[in-house]
Parts: sequence; C-alpha cells; structure tokens
Amino acid sequence: MNFFSKITQSLNRSVGIDLGSGNLRIWAEGRGLLLDEPSLVAVDQANNKVVAVGKRADNMLGRVDKSIKIYSPALTPKFSDEKLLRAMLKMFLAKVSDQVYFFSPTVVVALSDSFYPSMKEVLLRVLTEIGAGEVIMIDQSLAAVLGSGAPLSDALGIFVLQMGEGVVEASALSLGKVVATQQSYKAGNRLIDELIYWFATNQKLTISQTIARQFLMTVGSFAPDTKRSMNVTGLDVKTGEPLEKIVFSHELVDFFNEYGLEYVNLVKKLLSNISPDLTIDILDKGLLLSGGLANIHGIEEYLTKELRVPTFVVDDPNLAVIKGVGEIIDHLDEFKQGYGYRPIDSD
Repeated sequence: MNFFSKITQSLNRSVGIDLGSGNLRIWAEGRGLLLDEPSLVAVDQANNKVVAVGKRADNMLGRVDKSIKIYSPALTPKFSDEKLLRAMLKMFLAKVSDQVYFFSPTVVVALSDSFYPSMKEVLLRVLTEIGAGEVIMIDQSLAAVLGSGAPLSDALGIFVLQMGEGVVEASALSLGKVVATQQSYKAGNRLIDELIYWFATNQKLTISQTIARQFLMTVGSFAPDTKRSMNVTGLDVKTGEPLEKIVFSHELVDFFNEYGLEYVNLVKKLLSNISPDLTIDILDKGLLLSGGLANIHGIEEYLTKELRVPTFVVDDPNLAVIKGVGEIIDHLDEFKQGYGYRPIDSD
C-alpha cells in the first residue's frame, strides 16, 4: 500500500521526518507536527509479526512475556533491521494518513551525521518504496539550528550540541553548512543503561527503563548542590521483592560529572579542529543545546562554567530538529538554492 497516494481536494506536497533513535516525528506541509512517538516496534516472535509501534510498543516494555520483543530500528549509527524500519515507517505514516494526504511528495529527513552511507541508502530505498517522489536528507544539527530560530545565512560560526538518544553531536556551522562535527555515543540510551546499573550496584535496586528515564528527567542534575529527590520503586536485587527508596541527585554527582566531562571534551575536540576565526565566534555567540538531554537540570550552567563560553538551551529542545525540518519545508525552494543542498532522487 502506498501511504502517500491518497488524493483529496487538499493535496500536500511535502512531509518532514525527524528519524531519531528515541522518537520519530512527522511534520506535514501546512499542518505542522502530526506525530511524536517513540521509535519502537513490538514483534511477536512466534509469527514474526509486528503488533505495535510507537507509544503502544513503549507501553509494552516490561509488561509482556518473552514472546513479544521490543526493537529500536533507528539506532545510531546503523538501522537494526531494514524490514522493521520499513514496518515502523509504514505504520507511523498510516497513523497520519487520515489527517493529511500526499501524492509523491518531497520527503525531508533529518539524520545524525553518524549514520553510515549504506544506511542512508537503505532509508532512501524504504521511503521510495512507500511512495516518496524525492528524498532530501539533512543533518540533524543544521535542522536543530534552524528550529532554534538562529540565522544561518551569514559567515559567522554557529555552534550546537545536539544531545540525542543515540548520539551526542557537537557541530560548527557557517553559511548554512556543517563545517565540522564530533560525536559521542555516551548519549541518552547509554545514560539510561548505566543509570540502571548504578541503581543495581549502589542502591541494590533493580529498576525499569521507564523509572530510570523518569529519574533522569525529574531528579538528574549537573548541579552538585541541588536537593532534588525521588521515591524510586523497583525490586530488591537479592530477594526480588518490591522495594522503594528515596534517592537524592547529589548521590550521583560523580555519575553526572563523568557524562558532563564527556560533553565538555567533545566540544573542545570540535574547537581544536576548526579555524581560529570560527573559534572566536563561539566566544561571542555561545553554544546552543538541543535534543532531549538538554532538558537535564543544570546542563546549561555546567557547560558554561566548564567551557567558559555562554551556553543556551534552545526553546523546546526536544522539538528543535523537527521544527527545523518544518522551516525547510515552508521554504523549500529557498533551501534548494543554498545550504549545500544536494538532491537525492528516488527514480
């Protein structure tokens, strides 16, 4: 079935996708953000059938037996399975097809620079098979800057730390192009896994990914003097019995310092690989923070202190990339004339 093929009186020509390891977001020309759900697929192992995607698949985590396995097809830097990626995209697009209809549209996809070229070819093939007329792949960092409202047309350097689930990327941009980037895989997914390990080791408490993520976003902090705390529910490591403990953010100072130092060194590595003129620009204009991890308490102040440059979390950091994709869709002709655009045709 071609999910782009329905034609009505209101015909849309462009659709945008933020293909993140954590969440997949879809933006439609003239309609804005239509979908924002976890990039997850639930598969029944008995018949190898996809039974749920997105929020429904996320709700199954830790609640279903071993016959149902949850996958993340859009893992950075490579897709875990082409068939699962195709199934996930088809089911997500089917969800929005009742709201807007497309006919051989231009599809703008924001990707991490860390994706292998072979994986971009896989994505192009999948989107072509489900009806895309043209596919434009753009860098997530560029989209994040556009989504933040920062100007991209001048030669002054713009610096962004895109803090996603699969990868954290420090990028320098000038004249609408990414001129240098550095990556770290100590990102959201890894942080959650290590947080679960920390609880098992230091609190003798087995917690779920859901609880770990909740703790990260409500209690996690890069500020050592915070008094944030949370009653954490899990299972006793030894007995397996339900257990609840109150945990304070200051107990994880060393844990967050390790990640903070990783991001500081990532930006420093970027600065050591660009021209002195661009380096001066970061001292003047500062560093933008986007992506889900930019929501962690104290990250702005921590990086400002350690890097000695002004650091700013953009508005709605989770949505900066998809908003940037929306900006491109709204000004597609202008985009094609600049920003280092290279068309990728589906023919």
